[in-house]
Amino acid sequence: MLLSLRSHESRMRRRLALSDELCSSLETLCRAARALSSSGLGIAKNDIDTCIRKAPASAHTICAMIRDVAAAMNHVSELVEFDVQDDIGAPSLSVDSPVVPVIRTALFHAIDEHTRLRSWQDVAWIGLACDSQHRFEFRWSAAMECVQKYPKKAYPALRPVVLLARRIADEAMALLDPLTGPIAEERAASYSIAKKLRAQIDHVRSVVNSKCDALESEMRSVQSAIIKAQSQTMSLVKNLSNIGRTGS
Repeated sequence: MLLSLRSHESRMRRRLALSDELCSSLETLCRAARALSSSGLGIAKNDIDTCIRKAPASAHTICAMIRDVAAAMNHVSELVEFDVQDDIGAPSLSVDSPVVPVIRTALFHAIDEHTRLRSWQDVAWIGLACDSQHRFEFRWSAAMECVQKYPKKAYPALRPVVLLARRIADEAMALLDPLTGPIAEERAASYSIAKKLRAQIDHVRSVVNSKCDALESEMRSVQSAIIKAQSQTMSLVKNLSNIGRTGS
């Protein structure tokens, strides 16, 4: 029973840790997406010339913002994948976590909607691609070359990425909402269950220790009785031996 409770508690604590990691990853994703969506890039096509002249960001900064969004999104995708195993080959807790499907649905649905748009094909110019597993691949060298040498191709290609970043940032913020977000609810539930299990474990241990103490006391009493009986037996044998010598 104690082993079962400890195993369940350990699983709840790992679910709590998963919630914390998801929360941290979504915060990173939200910051990266906000930085890109509020950068002034991805403007309408008729303003491209003005945008190029004003140069709202260097080529390196533009590429870094895209890279950060892609990397953050890929990390979240890894955490909420369907078939994930832990270090010992067992199914990951993401399979059991009720919050993982919610995050997966919200973010993957947003990606699917944007990558189906015709304008998404333009992102190939800046070396960005998204596969069927919702993982992003970003080629830095291709993006740098396009932004530096062909800005009239690069800036329109940025627009779909910026729009997706804005959508992802909004979805991430909703998921992180401390009142209505699913992560807050899952974290509270995991913590509550783990706390109750710990109380049960401590109670079981207390009962077991109490019974062990009582048993130890009884065993000491039995041991004392045995020693006393042995002593009496030896004394009786000695007395009988002495009686035998006296009679002879």
